[in-house]
Amino acid sequence: MFKRATFLLLVSVIMLAVVPLSMTVSAQNPDCEGDVTLTYWHHWGGNRVPLQEEQVADFENHHPGICVDNVFLPWDNRLQNLLAAIAAGNPPDVTMFGRHDLPFFAATESIIPLDDYMAADGVSPDIFLPSEFAGTQYNGKTWILPLPGGGALQIAWYNTDHFAEAGIEKFPETWDEMLEVAETLRIGDGSFLERIGFNANAVGGFNPFATWLNSNGQDWISADLKTVTINNEAGVETLEFMQKMAEINYGIEEQNAFWEMAGEFDQGPLIQGLVSIEVNGSWTLFQVESHADDLNYDVAPIPYGPSGSADRRGSTHGGWGYMIPKNAAHPDEAWKLVKWLTAEIDGKGACWFIQQQQRPSPLADCDGYEKDGVSHPRAASLLGVAALDNVVPVSPVQPEAAQIMNRMVEDVLFGDKSIEDALADTEAEIQELLDAFWEEYG
Repeated sequence: MFKRATFLLLVSVIMLAVVPLSMTVSAQNPDCEGDVTLTYWHHWGGNRVPLQEEQVADFENHHPGICVDNVFLPWDNRLQNLLAAIAAGNPPDVTMFGRHDLPFFAATESIIPLDDYMAADGVSPDIFLPSEFAGTQYNGKTWILPLPGGGALQIAWYNTDHFAEAGIEKFPETWDEMLEVAETLRIGDGSFLERIGFNANAVGGFNPFATWLNSNGQDWISADLKTVTINNEAGVETLEFMQKMAEINYGIEEQNAFWEMAGEFDQGPLIQGLVSIEVNGSWTLFQVESHADDLNYDVAPIPYGPSGSADRRGSTHGGWGYMIPKNAAHPDEAWKLVKWLTAEIDGKGACWFIQQQQRPSPLADCDGYEKDGVSHPRAASLLGVAALDNVVPVSPVQPEAAQIMNRMVEDVLFGDKSIEDALADTEAEIQELLDAFWEEYG
């Protein structure tokens, strides 16, 4: 069953991949001369594009004979594009890849294990933080190396001027407090929004529902990855919270319409002053300081729900990294680029790239918040929020599960299903995918 579904997926994504790939931007160095040209896919858009170009150029300088076709690939259909390229026998040599997407690709041997390369070059697992390296493993092998750090995905960034104007003295701790604060901060005429206090459907991480379920004390899947665990009291409370927040914003249609016009990735609603509270990852610091250095803001842990607790707020479920796909044309040279992007402390390698963005590093000897010998003044606050992260198990059907949960939330917010029916149907649908996977791969 799972094989048949996977085959049909590959057939469909080969068709889907044509349009997004035509939109990619290549930044190959015209001055580079070499016997090998690596194709490198990544998703470092916005103000990270020049950092990527500088990092790749430094790699070429340190590795004569190897050139890199540096390709920024849009987010849309990223996994479909990769599966299609692997199936067609023409994948990139190196690609940015989610550790949360690893189980399916490793189980189907769609990527190359890195252990032999690591042993040959003396790249020890000990150079990474244990919690970061753990997400690179499947069936006792290393398939991906991490960068950036996998935590700090759900930080509450809030506009302190908006809080002061509304007379709000502290950031909300609980969901009930968050609902009250969001309504106080919202500006509109009863049907048309001018400013959102908070949008619970727009959060960094795996999935909005799973994010809030986690802060309500419940994982969405069992630790052995065999059982979906959302159809329970914590799940009901989570959907009720998201429903109430949308109602505060004059309903899901107005909330969605407002959010669609509220800005792009690195110049989004927080930077434009269109939202008072935005839940997003550690990357927001670089965006704010690049595009809104006059913004008065602070950071806090996200609130917890009635079944949750103060010491469990955000979630971490893997993070990004780099890997070598099956059928890559130049795997040996590709490994050199993977090592540069993930393990290089000197030069403009892994540590430099993270320090330019001032965000957590998975490398034990790299302080991502230190730049030019100075630690960022917000480092302690940001790391304090990340310390409340809960490690959520990574499912082998993660992308499909996210889509199904997103559809569940829409069904409830648009009034197409009751909360009880939506949870029961969604749990059953994801469980069927899980059962099919484990039946096939054991």
